[in-house]
Amino acid sequence: MKLPFLPKIRGVLVTGTDTDVGKTVIAAGLTAALRRHQVKAVYFKPIQSGCPEEGGRLLPTDAAFARELAGLNEPLELLTPITLRLPLAPGVAAAREGRPVDLGRIAAAIRELAGRYDFLVVEGAGGLYVPLMATNFLVLDLGRWLKLPLLVVARAGLGAINHTALTVAAARQHGLEVAGIILNRYPESPGLAEQTNPAVIEALTASPILARVPEVGNLKLAAEREALLAALAEVCGKLALLSPES
Repeated sequence: MKLPFLPKIRGVLVTGTDTDVGKTVIAAGLTAALRRHQVKAVYFKPIQSGCPEEGGRLLPTDAAFARELAGLNEPLELLTPITLRLPLAPGVAAAREGRPVDLGRIAAAIRELAGRYDFLVVEGAGGLYVPLMATNFLVLDLGRWLKLPLLVVARAGLGAINHTALTVAAARQHGLEVAGIILNRYPESPGLAEQTNPAVIEALTASPILARVPEVGNLKLAAEREALLAALAEVCGKLALLSPES
């Protein structure tokens, strides 16, 4: 497949071990944390399925959430250029809706954002093998196209070891760099699985656990928001995304 031209961009691709592991909260929070430390960062999600209709158009709810949390002013159609109605894998939803996925439109949005921002936090859909266009362009193909390192978001408890190790192995098999792993929704009082999983995951994957992000509830509450941003500022520091004086 011939892919549209992309300039060299700086950023990360946030992927997950599964659906509903909290990629959007992590990606939006990482963008907010970077911007708080004076990094010109922007959130980007190329395609979202399961979008509700509002005002006669499909609303990319993930981009809307990230825009508010990170204080962005960009139009939603730039932050997520392709929206789909059905709550299915994007490639499946697009086929069912009869809407071809236009990679040229995604590339144009990336070029525009890359021209005005120094760092792109790109959120994928589900895990690496989720199809974005038919079954011949997956999230892992998006990663190879963007040439960005991966941040893998995983659960903290039972099942995390297997899912995380498989995700990292698949990424490396396809030539993707794994910057590190974030254990999301880490409980305040961790059980034995949550206590022992981090060391096992690091040993199996040879990838660092960059943060254990706490369970957050209402991000409109200052304390909850600060807990999230503090954990993700730690990630930024470990990835050397912040200057020493920031």
